[in-house]
Amino acid sequence: MDFNKESYIPREFHLWNLPDNLFFLFKKEANDKFFKRMYSTFGTQHKFADFLNLYRQEVNKYHKQILKNRGKYYPVYIPIVLFKRCVPIIEKDFIYYLEQNVSEVRVRVGLSIYNPRLPIRESEEVYRIIAHMIADGSAGKGQIPYYANTCKELREQFKRDLQIFGSMKTYERKPNTTEIIFFPKAVTDILAHLFDVKFTYPDRLPKIIFTTDTKFKRTFLQALFDDEGTITAQLAIGIHNINIMSEIKSLINSLCINTSKIFIHHIPDLTDKVYLCVPKSEYKLFQQEIGFSHPEKARKLELTIMTQNRKQRTRDPKYIEQEILKMLDMQPLPTFDLANELMFTINGLRPHLDKMLEEGLIIKRGYKNKLIWDIA
Repeated sequence: MDFNKESYIPREFHLWNLPDNLFFLFKKEANDKFFKRMYSTFGTQHKFADFLNLYRQEVNKYHKQILKNRGKYYPVYIPIVLFKRCVPIIEKDFIYYLEQNVSEVRVRVGLSIYNPRLPIRESEEVYRIIAHMIADGSAGKGQIPYYANTCKELREQFKRDLQIFGSMKTYERKPNTTEIIFFPKAVTDILAHLFDVKFTYPDRLPKIIFTTDTKFKRTFLQALFDDEGTITAQLAIGIHNINIMSEIKSLINSLCINTSKIFIHHIPDLTDKVYLCVPKSEYKLFQQEIGFSHPEKARKLELTIMTQNRKQRTRDPKYIEQEILKMLDMQPLPTFDLANELMFTINGLRPHLDKMLEEGLIIKRGYKNKLIWDIA
C-alpha cells in the first residue's frame, strides 16, 4: 500500500492566509452583514473605525462598496490586511460564510479574480502553474505576469489550470516568436506568498514540494520537463540555476529515478546553462512516473522506448533506404523523426543517410539538431 497516497491530506489556505497587498469585495448581502456585525460588536461605526485605525468615513466607504468621483461610480475594495485584524473576533461559522461570499480579489490595479474558489487547496493545477512560472514565466514587480510557450496544448492547459482560482480574464500576445499568456497578478502574488517561491529570477523550488503528496511531485516535475526538457539525442532538462537543478535532481531521485550528475555549460558573456540527463535505462520508469504533457515530447519518448525494445536490429539496407524515401516523399523530416519511425537510434541511422546523400538520393538543409532531410 502507498501509505503516503492513502494518508496525505492536501493543505488548504483561507482568505485570511492571503498576502497583505491584496484587495477584495464581498458579495453585497455578505458585506452588509459583516459591517453590521462589526458595528454591533464594537457598539458604533466610529468605534469600529478606531479599532481599524481609520477615519469613520473610510469605514463607511468600504461598507457602501462604491465611490462617486466626477460623476462616475467606482467599486471600493477592502484591503485584506484590514479584514485580517477582524478575524480573531469573528466566530468560526460566520467567517467561513464570509469566505464563501467573496466576489472579487485583486492587487491594487489590474485584472481581477472573480468569484474566487476559497479556500485554495494543494492540487495538480496549482503545482503545474508554479512549475510553469519557474520555468517559462515571469511576474516582475509592477508587471502583469505571463507564461510563454510555443506549444498550444500547454498554453490551453495553463489557462484551464488558472480556473482553479476562480473566473478571470486572460489574453494572449505574440510579441516575437513565442506566444504569451497574460493573467491577473493576484494569482502569482498568492502563490508566491503561500508557497514561498519567487517567479522573477527564481533561485529555488518551493520547500513544500519536498513534503507534499507523490502525485503532486510528479505533476510538478512533468510541467518542468514540458517547458525545459528535451528528448533528442538524450532525455535531459536544462535550466539557468545550479541550485534549482540540484533540487530538481533530488526531487526526481525521490521517485526512485536515477539521473546523471549535473553538468554546467559555460557560455561567454551569458548565463551558464545547467542541465542533467536521465539514463536510457530509466526512460520507461520516467515515462510511467513523470512523462510529458507536451504531445511532441511524449511522442518522441514513446518512439525512443519502442526503438530500445525492438527485437529486429539488423535489416536489409535496401529496405531501409526505400522506407526513408517513402517517408521523405510525403514530407521533409528531421533525423530524429526518421530514426524513431524506423525504430533506429540516430547513430544507427546516420550511415544510411550519409550513403543516400552521397548517392544523390536525398538532400539536407539546416545544421546540427535542426537538420532536415528531403528528396533530392
